[in-house]
Amino acid sequence: MCEKKLSQKDCLYLSMDTYEVEVKFRVDDVDEIERRLGELGINFSAEAVEEVDKFYAHPQRNFNQTDECLRLRVRKFVDGNEEKFLTYKGAKLDTTTKTRRELEIKIDDAATLELILELLGFQAVDFVRKFRRHAETIVDSTAVEFLLDFIPELADKTNGNFIEIETIATETDIESKRNLILNLAKKLNLTDSIRTSYLGLLRRKRIARSGMIS
Repeated sequence: MCEKKLSQKDCLYLSMDTYEVEVKFRVDDVDEIERRLGELGINFSAEAVEEVDKFYAHPQRNFNQTDECLRLRVRKFVDGNEEKFLTYKGAKLDTTTKTRRELEIKIDDAATLELILELLGFQAVDFVRKFRRHAETIVDSTAVEFLLDFIPELADKTNGNFIEIETIATETDIESKRNLILNLAKKLNLTDSIRTSYLGLLRRKRIARSGMIS
């Protein structure tokens, strides 16, 4: 049984039968998004947390083909403290959201973990750096997170701002959680969701930029 001191999201992660249900949108006007959420009583954290994600390639499976992901995340707080997480993500399950199997563990010794991965044949192949502000609420007894992200490397032709709305589901309630997230996005007047990951967006940009240089 899950301990009461843990959040609903943490409890679901402990079940080992978890799926992340997520939608993502570009944000042209951050102030307007904050205003809309504020009308619902939802407010973002004042300080942005820096997150650096390192992505690994499997020694035998091509994650680009299987739509899987293995990620080491370092979360850097303004007070100098850090948190580290290892996350596995499975293939996306539908064509409208980024719903997929997700398993995550907190890491105390990232250096040793990276060495273990290297010895097993995993290779660090890319990274994403972003600044994230966080908000959360409860909707129909479901914990929902709102993540306002700024990606510096995507900010030259656009403003580099995105919002993600996400929750955690089990295999039995994926559809209801998906509908809940989509309804929230509609209420916020968010359209044209993006299913490509930040890493995918950055890789497209890097390829385009290298083509222009050559």
